[in-house]
Amino acid sequence: METADDVTPAGPVGKPRLGGALRAIDGWLGPQGASGVGAVVWHRGRVAAERYAGEGRPGAPVDARTIFPLASVTKPVTAAVVMTLVEEGLVSLDESVGRLVPEFRADPEAEGLDPARERLRPNITVRQLLAHTSGLPEDLGPREGRYAERVELNTIVDAMCRLPLVSAPGSELRYSNAGYGVLTRLVERLTGQEFWEVARRRVLLPMRLRDTIARPSPEVTDRVALLADTTHAGTELETYNGDYWRGLAIPWGGLFGTPRDLARFAGTFLPSGAAGPRLLSPPALRLMTADQAEGVPGGVESARVRWEVAHWGLGWEVKGGKRRHWTGELTSPETFCHFGAAGTLLWADPTQDLALAVFANRAVARIWTFILPRWARLSNAVVAAAAE
Repeated sequence: METADDVTPAGPVGKPRLGGALRAIDGWLGPQGASGVGAVVWHRGRVAAERYAGEGRPGAPVDARTIFPLASVTKPVTAAVVMTLVEEGLVSLDESVGRLVPEFRADPEAEGLDPARERLRPNITVRQLLAHTSGLPEDLGPREGRYAERVELNTIVDAMCRLPLVSAPGSELRYSNAGYGVLTRLVERLTGQEFWEVARRRVLLPMRLRDTIARPSPEVTDRVALLADTTHAGTELETYNGDYWRGLAIPWGGLFGTPRDLARFAGTFLPSGAAGPRLLSPPALRLMTADQAEGVPGGVESARVRWEVAHWGLGWEVKGGKRRHWTGELTSPETFCHFGAAGTLLWADPTQDLALAVFANRAVARIWTFILPRWARLSNAVVAAAAE
């Protein structure tokens, strides 16, 4: 199903090949793929093409109103919230997090604690948390998880604040949900408000992201795509689908949104920008989308990906010189992006003023051989079509 843009001013920009490139998602449906997929191309300040295929939930075709679990595509939104506080002068990027969040310390009894590393903990900065170079692990271990106990978000963040470091701050890139848990606490400490209320006022409302939602309400349940290959399937704890998990609204992976909304969000960081009020100043936008990891190695442990030089911005991953990348070979090294475990990919290439949001409703944990090359192939086709 293809639709014309009825939200973004000016509509499609007259590049028929873009619509043809997006037809590739039709082939993603089926047992080796997903049951539903949506894709939107943003080019030169507007929606240039979009396509929807399959079903978001049984009997509900995917269309422009379908809301997908975003998983870690949430992180650039969370990073943007932090950057609004930087712009307001409430915090600086190279400020000690421990001074602002006193509970950000390791439990002296924690297993695996390295005293030499922990002595470096007071030096960890906001910039390092945003760019995954703090030295924190990717997530809570089985002992600290507590999700099965149906704990509140604050309890999970408390545990993340006390995780021991697994590498020296600044020495390598370790993709970390826990780091974004600490940032959640930082935002709430600085503003005195619940994280998603801050995000709503500072990012979601100003950007008119009406279909980007934390804790989907019953009124939109029929629009929310059901995810396949979840954990704890069929229970309240089921990731992305269960009531408890959705209610947690974890700021490192709990948002839900449409491809159109997130393409608009990525477009804000491109040269032509997006319609509506400015989100951040040009210097802040450049910091978020330029490498902040400073040449260190590292990667994403859960995805079994490691790079000799692990480029990362503030919230956004930066492609740099990475090979076999999910954004393909034709996107430029300046491309910034994020993928999510729920089958979501969002990227933007400032050299071509181009962005792609492509969301599917099947988790990537069991289909890496399916999703990575198809993301890359689609990205290549979109870049070539936009350049016609």
